[in-house]
Amino acid sequence: MVSEQELDDRLASAKPVDLSAPDAFFDAVLAEAAQDRPSSRAPRKAVVVAVVGALVVGGAALPSAADELETFLAQTGWDPPASSEIIAGSEWVDTSAPDFPEYLRATFWTDATLPPGMDHDALIERIIQQHRANPSTTQEVGFRRFYELVAQCGWMSEWNQAMRRGDDNAARIAAAQLEAATTWRGLVTTDGGGIMERYRDVADAAAAGNTRAFAASPLHRECQMTGVESR
Repeated sequence: MVSEQELDDRLASAKPVDLSAPDAFFDAVLAEAAQDRPSSRAPRKAVVVAVVGALVVGGAALPSAADELETFLAQTGWDPPASSEIIAGSEWVDTSAPDFPEYLRATFWTDATLPPGMDHDALIERIIQQHRANPSTTQEVGFRRFYELVAQCGWMSEWNQAMRRGDDNAARIAAAQLEAATTWRGLVTTDGGGIMERYRDVADAAAAGNTRAFAASPLHRECQMTGVESR
């Protein structure tokens, strides 16, 4: 259990606020989502999980250590008012905390199923290293969104490869997972409008065996940003 003195010391040493998101991936998602859309439709965008570089925002400090004791130092206990860039009910996490890796390994959950060849522990370690390189205070749903996007891209790759080698059973399994991905809560919760439509289009194309529509999906660019080749 974290002592009151340890939490008080962390609050006292908080850095000035920095409202810029350090993770270029989410910026790229927003930029990509704004491209290639019909002019008659509303802009497609993903909600960027709010990130701040300190524990004090707009002059409002976090609860005192005496008021908010948590299991991990990484758990800030912060509960700001809801806004367009804040996901209600998603915990705020200090990724610079020394126990952030232990926190993520102990508390991470997801609806996603990983495709063959992808390893859960390795993907968690990748998330840890990304946030160690760019420490911030961010919402835990962002970890799930990245994990689920990588998983979805992996299933897109799995379906594509199965179709190329004529493996109907593997293609059906992959298509079923792409259908399931349209309900994964890390993706759904962070959709600011239009992104889930693209996931639905990919799932429909896979279910129909429509390789042309599948190959035309703009989601392949998003997958490239995660390091997964989905075509």
